[in-house]
Amino acid sequence: MRSIATFTEEKMALRFWNYLQAIEIESNLEEDDNNEEWLVWVLDEEKFALALQAYKEFLNSPDDSKFTISKKNKTDDNQNKEESTRKSRFRNYNLRDSWLKQNKSPGMISLALIITSVAVYLLSGMGKNAEIVSVFLISEKANGSLSEISSGQVWRIITPIFLHFGALHIIFNMLWLHELGGQIEKRKGAGFISIFILVTAIVSNLTQFKFGGPMFGGMSGVVYGLLGYIWIKSRFDPGDGLYINQNTALFMLAWFFLCFANIFPGVANWAHAGGLVTGAVWGYISAVRWNR
Repeated sequence: MRSIATFTEEKMALRFWNYLQAIEIESNLEEDDNNEEWLVWVLDEEKFALALQAYKEFLNSPDDSKFTISKKNKTDDNQNKEESTRKSRFRNYNLRDSWLKQNKSPGMISLALIITSVAVYLLSGMGKNAEIVSVFLISEKANGSLSEISSGQVWRIITPIFLHFGALHIIFNMLWLHELGGQIEKRKGAGFISIFILVTAIVSNLTQFKFGGPMFGGMSGVVYGLLGYIWIKSRFDPGDGLYINQNTALFMLAWFFLCFANIFPGVANWAHAGGLVTGAVWGYISAVRWNR
């Protein structure tokens, strides 16, 4: 969902919104919190360019007859009645509340990752079964060669994200994966979140292996990637609809630096760093692209 237009006149906003509906561009209309402006939001990002072109045409000639004809050529009386109904409905529509409610449930990919992580946690005896844990490590050797991956065990570049070594470890990561991953998946789709997690997992795992060795595991590198993406996108491209409470972001960043200060030893700090940088850069590039 992305903001496409802002109007100070309710009549103009309704006319443009009605035109988008007529050309089959699904959109929402809401009044801002100060009751001063009307905002039009396009639901399908694939039709954003088409909606933007329509908005430019509307600004050039808002009185053009094509902007006053509904999709079914309704009579003026019926159209006025319909617009009146829409006005009362949209006045009570709060888009941010809708986002927050929507983002409480995980998507298919996020849920699958949670289930897999919990299954591996239990199968590995809560991270204590060395034989099973070794299968999921990026490497069983500390020589820095990643010889297992080069010999064909390519899954090892991903599978450390499924390892967890304590109840708090897995609960913390799964809660954030549910919250952050579910939000992105609902906005961007299963394809995007799959690629994002795959790339973030690879970068965070390789970064941790490079600077900390092979004995690590956890979803936290991916979680920090999700955090970085949402945080940057919400700041530089708020129209994309992603949201994170600033206090939550500050808490996560504080935890990041406390772990790096070795106040809490045994944490895969470089995985956190790799994930956070990857997500933040990805979010910034995406925001710049949309803002252009």
